[in-house]
Amino acid sequence: MGAACLSANLRRTERLVTRVYDTYLEPVGITAVQLPILASVAALEAPTLRMLTEQLELERSTLSRNLALLRRRGLIELGSSSGPKPGSITLTAKGRTALRRGHAQWLKAHQALIEDLGGKVVNGGLQFLKQLRGAAREVP
Repeated sequence: MGAACLSANLRRTERLVTRVYDTYLEPVGITAVQLPILASVAALEAPTLRMLTEQLELERSTLSRNLALLRRRGLIELGSSSGPKPGSITLTAKGRTALRRGHAQWLKAHQALIEDLGGKVVNGGLQFLKQLRGAAREVP
């Protein structure tokens, strides 16, 4: 089962790719999970925990844990909730700097992965990503 198991192989590949991105992002002080969180907070108008959970397709506990870490590092601010509505999430100046630096490091990691694949992924990996997304949409 091992070598032919799609689940095990995808998980193994995901861990490998995450390690590469994490290595490049380490000087910025964020992880491969945290970078898209910062990017989504910057892109959305007054994002909430629920909005981010849906957009990033993360488990609420994973998102909450990472938001707490980002808050402790001074990269985001969490607005106080008003009744049943959760507070909004905003980037601090330090968070905007981390996002900018993180994006630059992400580009380096992305390029390194493409080069390591020896040109097997064409067009910057876009076709490969389109195939993966298409396959994911077909899974019930």
